[in-house]
Amino acid sequence: MQSALQSRPTFLQNAGDLLRLAGPLMLGQLAVFGMTVTDIYMAGQVSTETLAALQLGGSIWAMINLLVIGIMIANSPIIGNFWGAGEEHRVRFQFQQAIWLALPLGAVVCGAILLGILMLGYLDISAEVYGIARGYLLPYLITGFMFPAFFAFRSTFEGMGDIRPVMIFNCLAFLLNAVLDYIFVFGKLGMPALGGVGAAWATTLVMTFLLLAMAAYGYYAQNMRRLQLYQQFAGPSVAAIGEILRLGIPIALMIAAEIGFFAIIPMLIAHLGANVLGAHAITNNLDALAFMIPLGIAQALTIKVSHAQGRNDPLAARQICLTGFKLVLMLAVILGLLKITLRYEFASLFSADADVQLIAANLFFFSAALGCFDSMQMASSGALRGFKDARIPLLIQILAFWVIAFPIAYSLALTDFWGEPMGVYGFWVGLVIAALLASTMMLVRWNLVSKREIANWSATTNQADN
Repeated sequence: MQSALQSRPTFLQNAGDLLRLAGPLMLGQLAVFGMTVTDIYMAGQVSTETLAALQLGGSIWAMINLLVIGIMIANSPIIGNFWGAGEEHRVRFQFQQAIWLALPLGAVVCGAILLGILMLGYLDISAEVYGIARGYLLPYLITGFMFPAFFAFRSTFEGMGDIRPVMIFNCLAFLLNAVLDYIFVFGKLGMPALGGVGAAWATTLVMTFLLLAMAAYGYYAQNMRRLQLYQQFAGPSVAAIGEILRLGIPIALMIAAEIGFFAIIPMLIAHLGANVLGAHAITNNLDALAFMIPLGIAQALTIKVSHAQGRNDPLAARQICLTGFKLVLMLAVILGLLKITLRYEFASLFSADADVQLIAANLFFFSAALGCFDSMQMASSGALRGFKDARIPLLIQILAFWVIAFPIAYSLALTDFWGEPMGVYGFWVGLVIAALLASTMMLVRWNLVSKREIANWSATTNQADN
């Protein structure tokens, strides 16, 4: 045990190792969310109503796809444990079970999209905004059915630490989406101008490309051939699928607890007008784009921790987490300063409306503070996923975002309980409070879990030595 402690890598070694894995994940995530930002940018060039409609429709889709991501991402640490332990036959079996789970999950996604369209009809919005938002969501019935299968591939590759296909295909998808957006939204190359609806059809074609590319990589890539992912295809296993759901449902609900807060804001401020909705869309989407950087580190932490746990090395898992937390905090501070310094430039990129620009510029102050706290919350929850700890983090998210922060945010934004209603600014105050609480409690939980794993390992090692 003493020699193991002495051979631990330094901070710089761990940081380099983590960033080599996190860098491509960040780039891949930036490319994925960059597609949404491209949609918002194109919509802003059409009209304020189109921008508002895509914010509403995009919020509904974001809520649905993040629930799917939460469930399917549970496949990653399970794969990571098998991969770290060298059990390649179990990696193949686990991938096949994720594919079986993706099929009914795709049908559930389609039902959720139809429910979202129904909900739009009850909002206090103009007929024009409703029509665009409804048309935007309809192509997602196709996209949504394919999405869980795409994530079955992605979570498998990431769990193995093979992040090249995720990065390369996502970057290609970003470029393809930008070209298709331009053609479909504005009616180029002989196509009719579809406006905001065209952005959704572009996304459907891009998702088709991503799924086919992932499937081809799993079959033809040299490093995948020995796994034979499609050979001896096992039938659905209740135990294996149940293991994904046991870990995935709490993760999905944990994501929903936070993202649901973001998603419900456009619904609650819709009556404040298209300018407020548009400004919130700009700030929210750029905030989420910047968030892809700490998210990449969080995903890398999940992979590294699951591999270390598979090797029965919780000391390495804790050390890499500490490195990740320091990195993510430094990056969050830098991003926050950029948001504040360039707030007017960012706002003017997405809208020519002076009122929209002013509201968005003000919101970037809240976004900067939110990013610092939320990045730590995401990093610690990513580490906890590597330890397969999801239930307590779920309770933390619900407590922080909904039990404590949401009543404060709602009362600040839309009531005179604290004085003059703050409108959209009140909700952003609530977001900052929620992220601060969640990050603090997540870090405490991570500290307890990681020390517990080390204590168990130490006790087992001492018994073996004796």
